[in-house]
Amino acid sequence: MSQHNGNREDRRSRYTRMVVKEALLTLLSEKDYGNITVSDICRTAEISRGTFYLHYSNIPAVLDELLEDALNSSHSVLAQIGCETASDEKCGVPLCRFLRENKKYQPLFFSDSLHSLVIDRVGHVNEDKYVERLRTQTGLSEKSIRALFYFQLNGCLAISKQNVNILDEEWSEIQCHVDHFLRNGFDNL
Repeated sequence: MSQHNGNREDRRSRYTRMVVKEALLTLLSEKDYGNITVSDICRTAEISRGTFYLHYSNIPAVLDELLEDALNSSHSVLAQIGCETASDEKCGVPLCRFLRENKKYQPLFFSDSLHSLVIDRVGHVNEDKYVERLRTQTGLSEKSIRALFYFQLNGCLAISKQNVNILDEEWSEIQCHVDHFLRNGFDNL
């Protein structure tokens, strides 16, 4: 019987964490991250402050878990930023496609106040893999490769944000041109 209660508690805890993260995403679409309070999150999630603090120590802890969820939901940034998955049949940079198809994460990735944090977090997790891969394919210095990584990552986020509301056909055309540009650039390194 106690195991049954444990399962119910786990399910309740997962549900509470989910509604808190969804509340933060909702609030990010309405206001700047720095202006969001625990009270705002509790009101939006329809929970008490005590419930919030039972699961999270503060808003940055919610943000960290939300970023982790988003990064785990997407594919490897090597595929996203390194053009590994683009093919002749289907153009597209997967990070850009991920952001277009997963609208719930757009407020997180498109927030001006969180831009540096998102870039740093994605970079921290994936930059070294990207550097190693390009080092074996090119004769570029590590400093140059890291600059290319951040150039691509920032560019992908910028064009995704700028074109979030255009038609899929228009977006597909833009993706194909960007992919072609990137492939040509990598082929000439």
